[in-house]
Amino acid sequence: MAGWTTIRFLHAQGKSIKAIAAELGVARNTVRLALRRDGPPAYARPARPNPQLTPFVDEIERMVVVERFIGSRILRELKARGYTGGETALYAYLRQRKEARPDPRLTMRFETGPAEQGQFDWSPYTVPLGGLTTKVAVFCLTLGFSRRKVYLPSLVETQAAIFEALETGYGYFTGAPKRVLVDNPRAFVTDADPARFAWNTRFLELCGHYRVEPVACARGRARTKGKVERPFFVLEQHLIKGGHWADLDDFARDLLRFSAELDQQVHGTTGERPIDRSARERDLLTPLPARPFVGTHEEVRKVSWDCLVSFGGSRYSVPWPYAAKQVWLRPSRGTHLAVRNQRGEEIARHALSARKGVTVLDPAHYAGLRTDQPRTRALLAEAFARRFPDQGDFAEGVVAQQRNNAAKHLRAVLALAEVYTPEALAAAFAAARAYNTYSHRFVRGLLEASDATRRDRAPARVLQPPLLVVAADLRPYQRVLEAGR
Repeated sequence: MAGWTTIRFLHAQGKSIKAIAAELGVARNTVRLALRRDGPPAYARPARPNPQLTPFVDEIERMVVVERFIGSRILRELKARGYTGGETALYAYLRQRKEARPDPRLTMRFETGPAEQGQFDWSPYTVPLGGLTTKVAVFCLTLGFSRRKVYLPSLVETQAAIFEALETGYGYFTGAPKRVLVDNPRAFVTDADPARFAWNTRFLELCGHYRVEPVACARGRARTKGKVERPFFVLEQHLIKGGHWADLDDFARDLLRFSAELDQQVHGTTGERPIDRSARERDLLTPLPARPFVGTHEEVRKVSWDCLVSFGGSRYSVPWPYAAKQVWLRPSRGTHLAVRNQRGEEIARHALSARKGVTVLDPAHYAGLRTDQPRTRALLAEAFARRFPDQGDFAEGVVAQQRNNAAKHLRAVLALAEVYTPEALAAAFAAARAYNTYSHRFVRGLLEASDATRRDRAPARVLQPPLLVVAADLRPYQRVLEAGR
């Protein structure tokens, strides 16, 4: 150390290598070596294999890589196998082994071409919505080339919410990238072990629908999605901290505004605005299909005759033309229920009820039906009055008690008149008035229970108006009549 310092000092004073060597009594090459060194010389003991540790090297590698044992556990296992050396030698070997390998956190930046890749991820946050602290998930889809991104919120992290966010992101960019890079949650991957890796089949259906190739991060390497991980830090620091919103929709609008703002800012890596770079990849994105994705495992419900479908313990209305038909149900963001027809078109959307047993109605869903009900009901009431001129109070009771289905009940009672005698029907009407129950089911039950006298079966005859074909089931004729209006 002293020699190195003296040589450099003398050389700085203008002395030549020859003069320094003569003055200090050292070789000229020693002077040259000292001048070339940036740091002082230091003793370095040459690495030599430890003879006691060498027989156990393979075992140590297995315990580090496969078993992931710590040093003290490895030492204990080695001593049980006959190791007689000390812990210093083992820890020195483990330290040298670690220094010889790069840190697993080190990554090499990987840039993709226009429309080549999108990255998708999400992060949970707790934000004030309407004065209440609420847990939300914020999804983010980023285009790798342009760095354009879109943030989308949800109250739940279900597979349906994840798929909806992906679809909404594709729609926001008016196209899909050729590949989408995702992490390994069960919504995407059912087995992340490289030896048994398996995609979630429903996710594959979604990717096939949008013609996107899925790519999964290596297990434990979320940093691979660096282009989408960093935006969550930006979102948290510049929007979520100190913010408050009226509800989830208000939060969603603010997220879209923030996404648009980021598109206008110069990106630190690319040196360009994302909105400018997107012009080079917009036309290369895969066009979206005409119909939205409806998976083979989506929830299917049959609409009741009163135009309602059941979901989560409550019932929700759909437009009346879909009565008795099957529809697809998909919860949206944990706040709404979207109802789609068999072509994948959304036909109804309701806010999800917080309580079970609630019927949620949209008057517009019955608009086309209500205009025909008074006319149909009036015609049936007129036919009933002609058939039972002294039973007008029963017809009034049916209309008052069965407001939405009065026509159905009157039609069914008229059909019973073709089977049972007037005396039996009069007795049944009297019992209905006594129990204040005006229903064709109640009348039928009384007639069947009392073994009332039945008429001889006769061919069904047409009543006036033509709407009233006397038969046990009038629904086919009703559908023909509705189609002709």
